[in-house]
Amino acid sequence: MKYTGWELKFFDSSNNFRKYQYEIIKKFIGRKVLEIGPGSGVFAKDFLSHKAKRLVLSEINPVLYKKLVKNFKPIKKVKVVSKKIKNVNESFNSICYFDVLEHIDNHEAEILSAIGKLKKNGHLIICVPAHSFLYSSYDRSVGHYRRYEKDFFVKFAKEKKLSLVSLKFFDSLGFILLVINKIMNVKRKNNVGLATYFWNKLMPISKIIDKLTLNNCGKSLLCVYKKT
Repeated sequence: MKYTGWELKFFDSSNNFRKYQYEIIKKFIGRKVLEIGPGSGVFAKDFLSHKAKRLVLSEINPVLYKKLVKNFKPIKKVKVVSKKIKNVNESFNSICYFDVLEHIDNHEAEILSAIGKLKKNGHLIICVPAHSFLYSSYDRSVGHYRRYEKDFFVKFAKEKKLSLVSLKFFDSLGFILLVINKIMNVKRKNNVGLATYFWNKLMPISKIIDKLTLNNCGKSLLCVYKKT
């Protein structure tokens, strides 16, 4: 499935959503971090200002890779590579996939490879689009092979004997907006800029709803495995 990353400029500028994403995963960030598919590297400053003493950004898209090299070459704590997880020859306290796993065909092998690159007690942090029934032409247009249910991560943890330490939905308002979009069959590709702008502005409301619903509803799903 060919993926050009055309939508990244809209989502990377969605500061409220990106800030919320980091808030819910930051407690799992260790001293040495690998991010797979970082795009433009929007989380790099968060990692470095938090606990990370070394950060590796691995991006196989050649256009995005060149931009990352240009932007992060002056920063000594950051290393930019263009490798798949199986070819990364280091171990890490934290490995992150932010809206990346859904772009990978053999996602189960990817997860196992990532677990193998973790240090003892390290965390694999995965954020993915939730709910298979919401899969749409938009998902196909941005290179998504699938959307996810909680059951996938629970079953995978049992089969592979992985320690599952967190599994929850987030962005309740985004879920409601996607359901409406699905019912109305809106073609979002041509309106994604405007749609993401308003969705991002409403993120503070989504955070409140998430708390009230105890993260039992959401557009996105967070899964964290721990290597024990």
